[in-house]
Parts: sequence; C-alpha cells; structure tokens
Amino acid sequence: MMVGLRERKRAETRQRISDRATRLFEQRGFESVTLADVAAAADVSVKTVVNYFGAKEDLFFDAEPAVLDGLVATVANRENATATAAIRPLVVNGPILAGPCSWRAVDETMWAAMRAFARCERDSPTLTARRASILQSWLTPLAEASGSAAWAAAATGVLILRHSIVQDGLLAGRSPLSVRRRLNSTVGVALDALERGFSDGQA
Repeated sequence: MMVGLRERKRAETRQRISDRATRLFEQRGFESVTLADVAAAADVSVKTVVNYFGAKEDLFFDAEPAVLDGLVATVANRENATATAAIRPLVVNGPILAGPCSWRAVDETMWAAMRAFARCERDSPTLTARRASILQSWLTPLAEASGSAAWAAAATGVLILRHSIVQDGLLAGRSPLSVRRRLNSTVGVALDALERGFSDGQA
C-alpha cells in the first residue's frame, strides 16, 4: 500500500515538473529557461529536477521514450503483418507520433500548444541536435524488433520526414486538416515505398 502511494506521488511530482517546464519553454524559449526556473515553477529543488530528468533537454523530450516504446512494441508484436503495415497507423492517424490523440480530437487550444512547442524546438540549436540524436538512437531497437537493420534505417527516414512535415505545417500556420492531408499524401507514399521495398519478408 505504501509502495503504491510512494510511486503515485513520484509520478505526480515528475508530471508536475514536466508540465511546468513545458509551459516555461513555450513562453520563454528553451535556451532562456534554467533548471532553477523549472524547479521554482514546480516548487521542488534543482536536485529533484535532475534526479527525475537528468538534463534540461530530457525535460523537453520527456515523451520520446514512450513514443519509441510504442513503436517497438507494435513492430515486435505485429504477428502476420509487415513491420511497415504495423506502424502505419501510429505514423499517420494522429498529430503526435504514436500518440493517443486522433486528428478528429485536435482543437484550437491543442494545435496552438503544439505550434508553440514546435517553435521552441526549431529555434533551439540544442534541441535540433538532440532531436537528431534521438532519432539516430531509435535505429538499434527498431532493428531488433523488426529483425532488419535496413528496414529500421528506412523507417527512421520516414519518421524524420513525418516530423518535418508536421513541424513545418505548424510553424507555417497551416490548419490541422491541411497538415493531415500533406502527411497522408507524402508520408503515405513513403510508407508505400517502404512496404514495397521490404515485401519479401525482410521486415
């Protein structure tokens, strides 16, 4: 009972730190926000922030480990489907990669928050570099899940394309419908090519 309560409080603290950091990044930009700022906003110590997240970049990309876990689990548990067919819904069916939100659930408030987040990332050389590093780090787990390093490399390229289309659309002020259509057409074609390229059962 006590363990459950302790874990719940830890999860609540972690989420509070993440939420406060996100708001600060959106308001002031990533580079100008310090760990001390985040700690003060979350009403915790800097040591607590570091214990939970390690570095400021980890705060910004807090959701990425769960995204990777979702992709890897989907590929590993695909049964008779190809790896490409398995990940297609995660790639195109919502505004956030492997996220629970569908395109139909997007409202103006959410889209504005996503735009602020995209602007924050695009404006920061630190975050741009970390994004590239994160995507590079996905190659090995995707290769292990699919059984094909070649497929993992090609699939990562599709994910990079997806990120670019969504980010560019947000920053250009395009509507969710417009971004969704471009995603379905451009990334859909890339996924089709990936499916054809690995149609011999390699992944």
